[in-house]
Amino acid sequence: MSLAASYWVAHHRLARPLGASGYMMLKSLLAILLLIALLSTSAAQESVTLRFLCFQDRNECDVYADLLARFSEDNPGITVAVDVTAEEEVFERELAAYDAGEPYDILRMNGSWWLTGGYVNLRPLIGETLMRTFRSAYFELLRHHPANTGIYAFPDALDMVAPFVNVSLFEQAGVALPDDGASWDEWLAALDEVVAATDAAYVLSVDNNDHRLVGPAMSLGAQYFDADGKFTLPDSDGLRDILTILHGLMEAGKTPADTLLGTGKSQEYFVRGETVMYICGSWKVEEVAAQVGADFDWAIVPNPSGPGGATGVALATWLVADIGTDQPEAVAKVFEYLLEAEVSAEFAARTLTVPAREDLAAAGIDYQTDDEVVAAALNGFAREVPNLQDQAILFDVIGERFFYYAKSNEFLRAYFAGELSLDVALARLQARLEEIKNG
Repeated sequence: MSLAASYWVAHHRLARPLGASGYMMLKSLLAILLLIALLSTSAAQESVTLRFLCFQDRNECDVYADLLARFSEDNPGITVAVDVTAEEEVFERELAAYDAGEPYDILRMNGSWWLTGGYVNLRPLIGETLMRTFRSAYFELLRHHPANTGIYAFPDALDMVAPFVNVSLFEQAGVALPDDGASWDEWLAALDEVVAATDAAYVLSVDNNDHRLVGPAMSLGAQYFDADGKFTLPDSDGLRDILTILHGLMEAGKTPADTLLGTGKSQEYFVRGETVMYICGSWKVEEVAAQVGADFDWAIVPNPSGPGGATGVALATWLVADIGTDQPEAVAKVFEYLLEAEVSAEFAARTLTVPAREDLAAAGIDYQTDDEVVAAALNGFAREVPNLQDQAILFDVIGERFFYYAKSNEFLRAYFAGELSLDVALARLQARLEEIKNG
């Protein structure tokens, strides 16, 4: 009943003469009705529905929908509508919604979309305590000036690169797995011992493709960013070292040549038990587990260490607030909820992903899977998160990386094929990167 209708009923039903007490009663009734109406109007104005454009590789958006339903129960003024889309459609749908005057409030995206749109600086809206649970390198994203201290994105999951190792072959050979922090030389010596004592054909395999050689190069000292933060590969010594190692192994028949020439797949050698070590990413865990089955025991081990530490490389997915949102405070509340320790751990456990929060990664996740091998492998990757160099985080979100992948694959394959010397291959790669920097 509207306030006007309530007044009409009260006035006409009480139209007979009222005493002083009657008028006081009527006055009190009208005051109560007015208060109810004002509170209802205020509640309606404060209730918001946020639109969340989300892509998923498996069930991430479904889990978010469940988590956010619980959030809304505790925050009845905020509802979040999760709109699931394909990864390759995020960019077009974001722009289309913005152009239509109905922008999304929250986006989940990967590093491919950093050149799109604008995003809200969340720093004034989110507590510093939460920010300190993440590496500061994550927050350098989208800062186009050194004086900018804004925070525009939070990582919700990582894909990590680290070695898969055939543990059964180590046991057959009677060789102990090298300790955490073991160097490349120590690992290569142990792998040689295993191959010499077993039927394994190769010490290791890695595809000369995209990001797979970046982590090893960084661990051996490669620097991909110059003093101005430009992607120029100013120090290629670490890349030179890992390429020299791989070339020597190929020449000695200790690593399959076709994986370095771009015609073979390292994973096939590993799941057949032909190579002791296989360097790849956490996104392969379930596939490897299914292919290996009970044939042999395997595990994820720490990245070999060098002058640059024991770093791998990370590929992240991100949560951002679109610049078009008119509810930044509500969005910030959602972010604070999703990124708190208990909720982040549950998200990782249910989606079988690696958390970006170093405290959670180091402590381990209770993954919701019946396959203990998969759970152990994912936690093996998670333990590598604190070892990441800052450049191993930033590498994934620069637009130049696609150009780097294409050119490095081209020139390095020519090097492994004997068509280019290592000096020429690296010189050509650096020259192309300088062209991008100056172009």
